[in-house]
Amino acid sequence: MIGIWKGYYSHNNKTIQKIIGYEKTNFVITIDSFDGKILKGTVQDDITTGGMEDPGLIEGHLEADKIFFRKRMPKKRLIIDKKGTRKKYDKRHPVLFYSGTLSNKNTSVSGKWKFGITIGFLFGLIPLPFRP
Repeated sequence: MIGIWKGYYSHNNKTIQKIIGYEKTNFVITIDSFDGKILKGTVQDDITTGGMEDPGLIEGHLEADKIFFRKRMPKKRLIIDKKGTRKKYDKRHPVLFYSGTLSNKNTSVSGKWKFGITIGFLFGLIPLPFRP
């Protein structure tokens, strides 16, 4: 598992994917430590394909051929309108949860991701849990 893994992610919602402006967003994950079960490393999205600017951290584990990890990005960056306008906030981005399956030769991974629940405020006062 230690090493460099190149890949991409995309949204299954075609409307969101169109707003993002890219068919897929490329990334590079570097796994620095792996003890046979627990893995840690960094992730760098490709900003030229709609990715986040700053590098993030990943921490996860392997169970047989299943991989699970959390992706933590240091800066929150959101698309704020249907034109794809992006805004960067001086807050952490919501945690992304990934689960996938290793290929039979352990050379590729395929899976799904979702954001953790975060709290927004309706009218600036009423806390409202949602998934970004």
